[in-house]
Amino acid sequence: MAEPTALDRIVDLTEADRDALHSLSMAVYPPGPATDWPGRQIEWAAADWCVRVRAEDRAVASYVGISLRDAQHDGRPVRIGGIGGVKTHPAARRRGLASLGIERAVQFFHEQGDVGFALLVCGPHLITYYRRLGWREFDGRLLVQQRGETVAFTFNRIMTHGIESEAPERGTIDLLGPPW
Repeated sequence: MAEPTALDRIVDLTEADRDALHSLSMAVYPPGPATDWPGRQIEWAAADWCVRVRAEDRAVASYVGISLRDAQHDGRPVRIGGIGGVKTHPAARRRGLASLGIERAVQFFHEQGDVGFALLVCGPHLITYYRRLGWREFDGRLLVQQRGETVAFTFNRIMTHGIESEAPERGTIDLLGPPW
């Protein structure tokens, strides 16, 4: 029996893997309502890696995008692990599948040996959920690149998770690129 979670580089996904992720995206973000999402105007970074979590029927039911990036915290260099694009099929929610994927992503960051902390952005309604998984709300400034300009990220809330160092809760984080 295959493992319930798979960690892969995005470039190594097969066409069938990509088709399964597309189907998951369509179930989570149907075309009609997704066109009104204000985040569509943001330039998002593509994930480098991903965790795919399978349901009992072996179908991909949850996805977590993973990025690794050299960035800065209060002007000091730091390698940050990013989590983005988390989605779970509506029929598979409330079973802990996204939590499994996020836990595997955090484990991956620990395995790298050079990731200071992890970072994700989320809507206010998800703060409590991520806190239960060990994430802390970041009450500082997040700088990102948008169409070649450095700007403050104000669209969603920012959360951090300690990996090789404590999770920062204040200061300025510059992602030196677009958010994930």
